[in-house]
Amino acid sequence: MKNKINIGIVGGGIASLVFANLLKNNQKFKIKIFEKNKIKTRAKTGIQISNNARRILNKINFNQLDKKNFCEIRKVNILQYENKKKISHLSMNHFNNREEEYVSLDRNLLINFLIKQTKKKIDLCYEEVISVKKNKICFEKKKEEKFDIVVVADGIFSKIGGGMSNYSLQKISAVAYRGVVRGYNFGNSSNVDLFLGDSKHFVFYPINKMGDFSFTSIFSTNSNALKKDYSSISSKRELMNLSCNANSKIKKIISLTNTIYRWPIYQQQKIYCGKNKTFVIGDASHAMAPFQAQGAAQSIEDAFCLSQMFKNNIFDAKYFESLRRDRVKMILEKSYKSLFIYHLNNLLTKEVRNFFIKIICKYRILSNFYFGKIYNYKFKD
Repeated sequence: MKNKINIGIVGGGIASLVFANLLKNNQKFKIKIFEKNKIKTRAKTGIQISNNARRILNKINFNQLDKKNFCEIRKVNILQYENKKKISHLSMNHFNNREEEYVSLDRNLLINFLIKQTKKKIDLCYEEVISVKKNKICFEKKKEEKFDIVVVADGIFSKIGGGMSNYSLQKISAVAYRGVVRGYNFGNSSNVDLFLGDSKHFVFYPINKMGDFSFTSIFSTNSNALKKDYSSISSKRELMNLSCNANSKIKKIISLTNTIYRWPIYQQQKIYCGKNKTFVIGDASHAMAPFQAQGAAQSIEDAFCLSQMFKNNIFDAKYFESLRRDRVKMILEKSYKSLFIYHLNNLLTKEVRNFFIKIICKYRILSNFYFGKIYNYKFKD
């Protein structure tokens, strides 16, 4: 066989690892991933993988994971933030098929699984990339390496993708807090609880079947005081003060959490998929507000779509953008609108919202019309 196509990948996150795994057995390609920091286990944090992403992960043996390490989500309970009163519930069985369920798990487990799946067929190098120029990946001390194709997947605060596109992140008027409660039995480990309040909401879900749960608490705010990253440590006192009118369950969850992180929320103002033989995927391409739990799922879809193009000898960034643009734009818009819908604080508009939530959740045909555009989506192999 003639020389392989050399692919250099910038970033060692979910998008790049899924992409590499989808191509690892294809003899046409030789793949090398560059990550600035050694990938190591971090503090536990939850991640939700919806049906559309689960179908893709199954292609690289996700179903072989021990099921006690993740949870199949059967229902999303929608409740009042202040008093736990139930508004309605969405049955995920409308979208779940055998071995294609919506799942939640510890992000570390997913990353470690993806690394293990490479089975030493992919080179993983711990070097910081400074820039990409004409398919040359450049490092410190004027080092560089030439590739036939470069894939940029260096995350929401992408230096490489951002430098190529001159895009700007749009700060959403909200701040998020997250934490994990370990080893506590809150009851059913197959449900997501979504609490809707005045200018705030709270999401709570299991990340394994051993009693570990993750939460995210989001408040509307115009504050610019937060650092532009995901590693700021907050405190129980700060979050408890913000949650003073929360119901007893939310307060108990916060009180049982050891470490709480706080971060600002951004979304990208336009989608950028690369140019020439350099492609941009994942959050570097289309960072989105996390209100539809689709950040990871869309990164996984990007990886699958690009891998299929490459298998079919299509190496055109504009074509890639044409495949992804409309779908990603639709989800970006849904995610942004969800913040407004979740955070209504006028009594009348909340009653109208709750009425429509009940109707959509009650009838399967309406649930599929509203949510099926996301969860039922399938790519052709």
